[in-house]
Amino acid sequence: MDHWEDWQKPYQFGTLVIWPPDEVREIVNSQRERIDPVSQSYCETHISVTQPLSRRLETEEWDRLGDLLVSFGSFIIEYGPLNTFLPYPCIWYEIRPTNRVLELRDTLHQTGYFNLDMKHPQNFIPHMTITEGVSGPELDEDLLHMLQQESGNGSFQCEGLAYIVPDSDFRFRVSRILPLS
Repeated sequence: MDHWEDWQKPYQFGTLVIWPPDEVREIVNSQRERIDPVSQSYCETHISVTQPLSRRLETEEWDRLGDLLVSFGSFIIEYGPLNTFLPYPCIWYEIRPTNRVLELRDTLHQTGYFNLDMKHPQNFIPHMTITEGVSGPELDEDLLHMLQQESGNGSFQCEGLAYIVPDSDFRFRVSRILPLS
């Protein structure tokens, strides 16, 4: 972790995300590899749900999270069309139902296990990122238009949340799945 950049260090204990099924990740991962290979190298396609954990959790705390999540029940995630925060360098798939993802996020954040001192915790918009502008072509309206032409909409069943943790090279891997029902 000594060689991690400052923005990476708060993620040392991992975070909770929606991990799309293989067929969705294959499509979006290929876009990410082409448009922003550095961001893709950190983590495959996902939908962030929480801020990073503020510490390593004990077994009882994981059990508490599991109890909270199981009451939510699985639900359908719809993704697309593409959107952007331009001039901020980010192109992303819209995610619906946003209220369901935000309800999960709020419930989990109320446990006190997550680092809420980072930027964007209150103004979070659920999304699935293609590029954050870390590497690859310049992010502009032309790139957005090109990606919109080649990208579609889709949906998948969200059955649970993935706990992802970075390794020493800041490559996130799924460590456990927390079911929603």
